Amino acid sequence: MANEELVVRVDNRLIHGQTAVMWKEALNFDRIVVPDDEVMHNSMIRQLMRMSVATSNAKSYFSLVNQAPKLIKKLSQEQSSLLTNKKGNPIFIVCRNPFVVRKLIEGGVKFNKVSIWNMFADEGKQKVVGSVYMDKKDREDVEFIKQAGVRVVIQETPFSKEYEL
Repeated sequence: MANEELVVRVDNRLIHGQTAVMWKEALNFDRIVVPDDEVMHNSMIRQLMRMSVATSNAKSYFSLVNQAPKLIKKLSQEQSSLLTNKKGNPIFIVCRNPFVVRKLIEGGVKFNKVSIWNMFADEGKQKVVGSVYMDKKDREDVEFIKQAGVRVVIQETPFSKEYEL
């Protein structure tokens, strides 16, 4: 069963102003997870991302891609109170590309939907729509994600219309 409290997004930029403000406003998350090997090896980028997240009063977590499923499962455990049985706020997971999302699924992380935007043009990539460009590997990873029962949508902002991919 998918965890309704996990919100997954693909955006090459990872954390930036739109993530810290607009997505936070729409989803009311209190934690952002960035599974990214490159970010884990660059403390300056991590610090800049932490500063962006801090403006939204959320906590940021960074991990290597292969360690992310364990972290996400730990963070997504129900934070229930004996009196209210209330779950915690959503966790926003921002991935650089569909491959990382695939690795989360292979690691046992369950979620209902992934939204995609800002997969930039590069050699061998073809425009899908807007600022979404994919190559054969990206398309294979998206197909894997869909076969796992996860909806894949293209969505610029949390207030934009979703387009099924």
